[in-house]
Amino acid sequence: MLLKPAKTLVKSYLHDVGIEIRKRVSEEFFDLTKPDAVHPVEAVYTSQGRPCLLKVPLSKLITFNYSAFSLSPGSGHPFVKTIEEYEKNNKASSGYSSLEYYYRLYQPKNASALMDIGCPSYTGFDTLPALAALPLWSCRSPEAYSSHLESIYQKEDEEQGGSSGRFIGGSEFGPVAPEKIKIEYQRLIALYESIKQHGYDSKKCEWITGTVWTDNEKDWVVAISTGQHRLACLAALGYESATVYLHQAKAPGGLMLRSCAAHFPSVVNGYHTEREALAIFDRILSKTPPKAANEWLAYSRRIT
Repeated sequence: MLLKPAKTLVKSYLHDVGIEIRKRVSEEFFDLTKPDAVHPVEAVYTSQGRPCLLKVPLSKLITFNYSAFSLSPGSGHPFVKTIEEYEKNNKASSGYSSLEYYYRLYQPKNASALMDIGCPSYTGFDTLPALAALPLWSCRSPEAYSSHLESIYQKEDEEQGGSSGRFIGGSEFGPVAPEKIKIEYQRLIALYESIKQHGYDSKKCEWITGTVWTDNEKDWVVAISTGQHRLACLAALGYESATVYLHQAKAPGGLMLRSCAAHFPSVVNGYHTEREALAIFDRILSKTPPKAANEWLAYSRRIT
């Protein structure tokens, strides 16, 4: 068995020459775009505990976590709006794009505003930054989660050529530094042009990942964890579906069940009440962004 540093070097080399190494996943594949498709819960049970892949209509996907942006036409997704604007005028730059206005207009003042819960039971959410909006599935503290996100965003920016060596903002909302807008814009447009020219084959990329949120009846959505930029590109190019790998590290079997709200880690650890968790869950399920996003949504409708 290769030692970890050697394995990392091999993987890095293969990545540079266009080859991805991924853990072997279950051969179970469920096409949920068909009229007679099974419910996602049934798909997870059928896979018997193994990771599974779901082909999902883009209209059933939720992106940007608590922001709950849909990929449906006219939903005001900032990445999709930016690509559409670029397509109309490919001389547009990050300094004159919808993306700049998005980060300017959508700046949740604290974690409570991002989660869209007033008078939170955990009062710290009123003073903590939006990045500390703890997911229902997380076992971390809000402070630890915020720090975790900052490190992820900083690493991503460095991989995209950022040189600040510090946290300059997240990709899901503002405020962000001007350099961050430039990084996000260039990343998004380069990816869009690549998929437009070469097409998209999920088998040749890292999986888009997510979790299924369902009320155990017919209603369900897939909340995306990774692959936000790719999905925006696919939506802008007219794709109707995408394959998602259920993220078992965030929820058992990759499922968030409304009936289990009392057992969500953030509830058990005292950061949300069951009532708050249900309110958040229902907002996500209905694909409704928080009120903090209203100014951006109003602007996006004006420029359609």
